[in-house]
Amino acid sequence: MEDRQLISQMKKRDRNALKDVYTGYKSEFFRFASRYTSDDVVLEDIFQDAIIVLYENALSGKLDELKSSLKTYLFSVGKFMIFKKFRDTKELTTDEDYVFDQKEITVINDVHEDEGPNEYQKKLVENFKKLGDKCREILELFYLEGLKIDEIMRVQGYENKNVVKSQKSRCLKSLKDLILKHNG
Repeated sequence: MEDRQLISQMKKRDRNALKDVYTGYKSEFFRFASRYTSDDVVLEDIFQDAIIVLYENALSGKLDELKSSLKTYLFSVGKFMIFKKFRDTKELTTDEDYVFDQKEITVINDVHEDEGPNEYQKKLVENFKKLGDKCREILELFYLEGLKIDEIMRVQGYENKNVVKSQKSRCLKSLKDLILKHNG
């Protein structure tokens, strides 16, 4: 099942979707997390806690706009829990000095510090919906999907990347103008 479908099914409290996630990622999570601790009991507890966080966040709608895969989200939550558990006890069995990458930091912050969108973010989303389809698509591809200008050029069928750059620039200016217009 696709990530969006799984999230949708979990929101409907479908236990089979939760079971699919649990069984689909358990052994891979254990392999991934075993670099931090070899204690299977600890790994089992952390995996189950991470599954609970995932499920609760799906139910509450926090995963509706998930920018990573469900697997990345689940593993980031689990890794954060491992690091939190062992941070003070120095019991980690890895020689790595692990540094979270930006995507993982974003996911971790979403999980543990989410207070919902602020006023500016609400206005941004509200006005983003007012843009035309082409503008929304270009901005989504660039800012949310992380595509480069030449990739957007191919995806959208443009013949020149300068056209994509100027279109993106116009769309961004339109969005800023909409926000300013409704802000004052």
